[in-house]
Amino acid sequence: MIFLDIDGVLAPIRRWDRYGDLDPACMQVLNEIVARGGADVVVSSTWRYGKTVAELQKMLEAEGFAGCVLDTTPTGMPGAGRGEEIAAWLAEHAVGGYVIIDDHADMGELRSHLVQTHPAHGLQPADAPRAIAMLTSPCRRTTI
Repeated sequence: MIFLDIDGVLAPIRRWDRYGDLDPACMQVLNEIVARGGADVVVSSTWRYGKTVAELQKMLEAEGFAGCVLDTTPTGMPGAGRGEEIAAWLAEHAVGGYVIIDDHADMGELRSHLVQTHPAHGLQPADAPRAIAMLTSPCRRTTI
């Protein structure tokens, strides 16, 4: 399973006042990780607010995504950080292996599963081998 942030991962943040342009090169790296890691995507990004899984799938497909958006992390957890939202999702679903792809490091005890991107560059080819290795390694359950 890939827990996917979008801003700073698929949409590099090159200007503080402009967000939202998905980068085809970043999408290509994601497609490689999905294909080689045999993974689906759970959207953990703020882009999940106000969108259904089907809408997120369609939006990403329109930009070249070749994988499957399976779900989103929970949104009804006031004060929770992204790591806690991912941990809550993991507590409800059995997964073999997982990776978190995000430009922020606030993942708590799940940090060992993080591939952190540089927000101005997004997901890069050099990130793929580490993400694929996490997906194909047996999962170590972590609780928060």
